[in-house]
Amino acid sequence: MYSVTKDIPLNYNEQHALKGIINEVTSKYPIKKVILYGSKARGGSLEGSDIDILFITENNIDRSTRFVISDIIYNYELSNDVIVSAIFVSEADFRERLSTFLMRVKKEGIVIWSRE
Repeated sequence: MYSVTKDIPLNYNEQHALKGIINEVTSKYPIKKVILYGSKARGGSLEGSDIDILFITENNIDRSTRFVISDIIYNYELSNDVIVSAIFVSEADFRERLSTFLMRVKKEGIVIWSRE
């Protein structure tokens, strides 16, 4: 179940969209963690800023699964008038890759859901 352990300045629509996305996606797919990153996690977002989330998956997921998950996200975006940017990375890649992007997510991201 979706829960935030730290106060994050999200409005009602953003909270509602995130809760729906996370609950639906994690109940259907092998997701290990969901991390909020970017301006929402840093507390520096402006009105209309997107919600950046990173899904950490058990293994790499195929393109068709990404499209299905993107459709789920899109439906929540439409019904809540928000913009969500989602990225998928395997648990192994998240742990082992040294990209600048992943290092930043590890540093400033907030785990908002975890299977563990």
